[in-house]
Amino acid sequence: PPRRSVDRDGQPETPKQKVERLRAQARAARIAQSSSGSDRLIEFGRRFANKAHKGMVYSLIVASGVCGVLTVYSMVSLTMYNRRQQVATLNEARIAQANGSATEEQIELIKKEDIAEIVKQKRAEEKAQKPWAKAKAFLFGKMNAEDTAAQSVRSASSEVEALQPGVWDSIKAKEAQDAKNAAAAAAAKTGSTTPGQLDVMAENAERAAKETTRSWTNRLTFGLVR
Repeated sequence: PPRRSVDRDGQPETPKQKVERLRAQARAARIAQSSSGSDRLIEFGRRFANKAHKGMVYSLIVASGVCGVLTVYSMVSLTMYNRRQQVATLNEARIAQANGSATEEQIELIKKEDIAEIVKQKRAEEKAQKPWAKAKAFLFGKMNAEDTAAQSVRSASSEVEALQPGVWDSIKAKEAQDAKNAAAAAAAKTGSTTPGQLDVMAENAERAAKETTRSWTNRLTFGLVR
């Protein structure tokens, strides 16, 4: 049987390796047979051109990728810049219209923007009338309402808890002082109460003011704060 060629590691030679080996042998034979320097120069030029071609192809691929990324970035950046400019121009036009110094171009711009808003609202209304939108609103409407109510309760409780204790003490002290002043004014007006009775009335008024404050707090926080 024919002897199979092996590579340097002792593994059987693949067809690709065999072709490369035969080409290298043929190239070496041609170089050995050629006695002129022109043949060696042509062979060197051929190898150099092959490497330069590969480098050029890879460079073009990398340059194409970089140019694509830069193009996308430029388009996004330009779009965002144009939108910011449009918003700024529209705001200036509205301010000028409010001041009564708007030009015809600014008035026309405001009209176009208002028309665009009306068209957008009409499209949103038409979209909401579609069967799928109605079904979606029916399925998820109750869940959104419950989430909104729970969020409102949490917000109210957090706002109440965020108040410093000194604020509550000030409110209670102010209401107690007002109650004492009212009791003292009533006693002075009638002249029929004694000093001991006046103190009792002041204590009762202070207790009533505290109960009123506690009741107002429970109504504000829906009974969450005790």
